Amino acid sequence: MSSLLMICRKAPYGTSYAREAIDIALAASAFDLNVAMLFTDDGVYQLLRHQDTTASGSKNVESLLSSLPLYDVGPLLVNQQSLDSRHLSQKDLSMPVQLCQPSEISQLCANYDRVLTI
Repeated sequence: MSSLLMICRKAPYGTSYAREAIDIALAASAFDLNVAMLFTDDGVYQLLRHQDTTASGSKNVESLLSSLPLYDVGPLLVNQQSLDSRHLSQKDLSMPVQLCQPSEISQLCANYDRVLTI
């Protein structure tokens, strides 16, 4: 089975990048690809719990992300350094994730047939 690693680097709102990454992951999973997602840099903000988007009029990505396990998208990985530099911890996130160190990311990428950074 082919595999895809989605690397999410962008904040969840202000652009369509976060939503597009989720859509791609769900579509790839529908075509029987083994899909994992790595959240790094400002992409870790996509995973924050209790996001309130009413003032911005944006659709909340938290509910979309919560559906990923239902479509066998996983593992969901988070760059520990990205959390630390933003003063966040796993307790701040809306779902269970696996933490990884920056030094592990190149090996992680090598484990997948395709890597897409958004």
